[in-house]
Order: sequence, then C-alpha cells, then structure tokens
Amino acid sequence: MAPSAASVTPTSASPSPPGAAGMQTDTPVDAKGSQPIRVEEIVRRDLETRTLAVVDALYDLAARAADGQPSSVLGVGESVNHVIRRLADIDVMRGHIHAQVPKDVLDLVDAGRNPDSHTRSLVNRLASENQYSLGQHESIQSFRNKLGQALAEHFPALQPSLGEASGAAP
Repeated sequence: MAPSAASVTPTSASPSPPGAAGMQTDTPVDAKGSQPIRVEEIVRRDLETRTLAVVDALYDLAARAADGQPSSVLGVGESVNHVIRRLADIDVMRGHIHAQVPKDVLDLVDAGRNPDSHTRSLVNRLASENQYSLGQHESIQSFRNKLGQALAEHFPALQPSLGEASGAAP
C-alpha cells in the first residue's frame, strides 16, 4: 500500500491538515478573485505545499517505523522512498526561490530550536538600539537649543546666523 500525503495513523492525527499536501492553485488570483497573484506568492504557496508533503511523509515514516508489525516493516522502505521523492520535489524548486535566510536562523534550525526566537531577540535588540539612538538624538537637539539660546543671549550679533536653535524651546 503506497502512503498517501495526508495519511493518518489510528493513534494520532497528521501534523498538517488533510489534503494540504495535494493543494494546487488552478487560477492565480487572490482570495477575493479580483487581483492576480504575484509569481513570488505562487512559488511560496507551492513551496509551502511541498514542505507540508515532506512533513506528512516523514510523519508516515515515523509511524510505520514505530509500529513494529511485520507488514509495516515492509512499508518502511516504501515510506523512505516517498520521503526522498517529496524532498526531490522541493529540490526542483531551487531555481525559483530567491529568498535569503540568515545563517543564524539556519543554525537554530540545525540545533533543533525555534527560529522565531531569533526573530524575537532581533526585534527586541533593534527596539532597544532604536530607543538608545532616539535618546542620543533628543539629548543633542536639547543641547543645541540651549547652546543657541545662550549664544543669542550673550552674543546678540550672532542671532541671525544661529537660525532656529536660538528660538526653540528646550
């Protein structure tokens, strides 16, 4: 018996929704049916579908290997071949994918960690650096305004060349 892309074992459900691996986009329009979908979106959807097929194939392989029944042992080799075919389906798309994945994200995936943690820490670090830069900018602007006011007060002849710095509030 050949494993199907959305096969379910009696003990637990498949990690992807039934039918997700066989999902195809016939017409390239958005959900509202009004605007054409960009090629990148079609490629992304196809890659997602093929990735779900790999996940389902791996799940089926794990279920057959864990079953331990003589009939399922014969199907393990078949399941391995199915996984290889699904991985080859993704490899075919290699020339159509132009996304850059940061090395840190790949390292996290290789280590078995969630790449969302990389995104979360990056966003937190950028927000912190942004706040620091904003504080520096506001400090320099406040100093410039106070310096302009003090220069305009003590050297009235310089007031035309000081511009808005002399008139701005701290």
